[in-house]
Amino acid sequence: MTHAVGSSRHAVADKARDWKEPLGRIGLVGQGVVAMIVGLLAIRIAMGEKEQDPSGEGAVAWLAQQPFGKFLLVALTVALFALAAWRVLCALMGDPVQGSDAQHRLKYAVLAVIYLSLAVTTLTMTISNWTGEGTGGGGGSGSDQKSKEAASTMFDLPAGRWLVGLLGAGIIGYAVFSFYKQVLQRHFAERLDADEHSWIVRLGMVGYTARALVIAVVGWFFLQAAIAYRPEKAAGPSGALLELAGTSWGPILLWAIALGLFVYGVFCIAESKARTAA
Repeated sequence: MTHAVGSSRHAVADKARDWKEPLGRIGLVGQGVVAMIVGLLAIRIAMGEKEQDPSGEGAVAWLAQQPFGKFLLVALTVALFALAAWRVLCALMGDPVQGSDAQHRLKYAVLAVIYLSLAVTTLTMTISNWTGEGTGGGGGSGSDQKSKEAASTMFDLPAGRWLVGLLGAGIIGYAVFSFYKQVLQRHFAERLDADEHSWIVRLGMVGYTARALVIAVVGWFFLQAAIAYRPEKAAGPSGALLELAGTSWGPILLWAIALGLFVYGVFCIAESKARTAA
């Protein structure tokens, strides 16, 4: 009996490993498509169209409005559920190229929750499109509102102003660390079957630079919220990009981030082919 149960578990594990590779590669394509659309929306904001929502949810809403949007949403829904499932399997089984220790598994679990949330949003919008109930979306980014609420909650705590400031400084510190690790050390290249000076590595460097800049800008606005003692000045990634468009120094940085996010999307799609293992 025990032997039969053990054999069954091994069979399930083997089946999961068989599915893990294709799920990861399909999921990376979905991740890349979302990043490219977010980059396009950020470009439109840089061009003056400030009603855009440069977030994952905004990308899905934008896609729904395009010709053949119903069919594109179906494909994206499948890819995003594949991405979430892949990260669940990574959390359970580890990843052969990014790591399998407890810290990495926790990161995969967090990513799985984030991607599953976006996949469910995409599925909901897909159903709405096919049933004729409207496209939904377009109401602004939930993550941006949560950032403001978090700052407001922290301001109510003892030394809350300092806590918000420290959070902003910590976010900027993480952005610097991410830039150092992924761009200067090219840590991401270790998971690619490509030469260190190849075009895909260069795409990754541009993309990860843009991601680090987004994180740094979020941290900057948290610092501004602490200095002004106004929680509404805090911003999530999409809100930070919108705020950049309204500053005297922001448009050039916004253009750099927008183009970089689009390039990051291209990199993700290329990684789906070039990744040594998933």
